[in-house]
Amino acid sequence: DLHDADGILADAMARTAALWGAKRTWYLVNGSTCGILAAIRAAVVSSGRTAVICARNCHKSVYHAIELNRLTAHWLVPPVDPAFGIYGSITPAILTSPTYEGVLSDLAAIAALCHAANVPLIVDEAHGAHYLPLAAAHGWQGGAIASGADVIIQSPHKTLPSLTQTALLHWNS
Repeated sequence: DLHDADGILADAMARTAALWGAKRTWYLVNGSTCGILAAIRAAVVSSGRTAVICARNCHKSVYHAIELNRLTAHWLVPPVDPAFGIYGSITPAILTSPTYEGVLSDLAAIAALCHAANVPLIVDEAHGAHYLPLAAAHGWQGGAIASGADVIIQSPHKTLPSLTQTALLHWNS
């Protein structure tokens, strides 16, 4: 039972949380989609919020969560990077960082703004699970966990050697 794990599963999730520097980590099934759905649901139910701020280029599961929870979405449209013809980074939002094209947002600044307004920051970091080994190898603070995001969803199978649909939900605060 991944929801209330014990034994080897609980031990493995605790080791994963320690490795990434999260307060707690859950293993997910069905890729990062279920983590995004759970994170948004938890954020709105626990706070009574009925609206979210989202990047217009977010993952389709965010649209699904908005519909399931009958939320109002306030869309942020990232500027287009003229050199590559893809969306660039955005300001405070539930966001995808990195984007599918590898564009990073300033997550530490976004987390600070969200926390100042008492708003949780949920980051879809499905394509960023590799930041931890890169940060350690190059001596920089990388990724959403180190930047202070509250809930982070990753898909190690996209950027690390992992089985298909391996996903993690990290709880940071």
